[in-house]
Amino acid sequence: MQILVISDTHGRYDVLRRVLLSHRTAELVIHCGDGEYETERFLSEHPELRPWILSVRGNCDHSTEIPLMRVIPLPYGHKAVAVHGHRYMYGDFQQNLVELARGQGADLVLFGHLHTRIDRNVDGIRLFNPGSASLPRDQFGAGFGLIDILESGILTSHGDVSRTPFE
Repeated sequence: MQILVISDTHGRYDVLRRVLLSHRTAELVIHCGDGEYETERFLSEHPELRPWILSVRGNCDHSTEIPLMRVIPLPYGHKAVAVHGHRYMYGDFQQNLVELARGQGADLVLFGHLHTRIDRNVDGIRLFNPGSASLPRDQFGAGFGLIDILESGILTSHGDVSRTPFE
């Protein structure tokens, strides 16, 4: 199973559309927040894709209909927790996310908010941030993430928006 992870699109409908349509082979899309309006616009134009995209609410999103957290069962006994992350950015934020995962029985945390790419294992929990698709705050450009759930484990990678073909 391949999952496309995107976050912090902050109104950039063109970027969201470009990344989503270029990765239609992914089985699931998870938007980790701060993309409420462009995600809803995309889904209004492609209502048949509504089951394909799961979103969580970020600190710049306003709809209370978007959950703050999603727990997502995955193949081969894996489970992901998706959050924006803004509620966990105090003290040791990594440990806060690890504790969140443990509390949900998850081995993968998908989050945004920092606008920086993160991919690390902390105490047996994979922490993955795709970076920002519109306003990166690290040395990398605007990005997204791809996660492959395999029988042998979880394979992650980051992609660059600038290298994503236009549809």
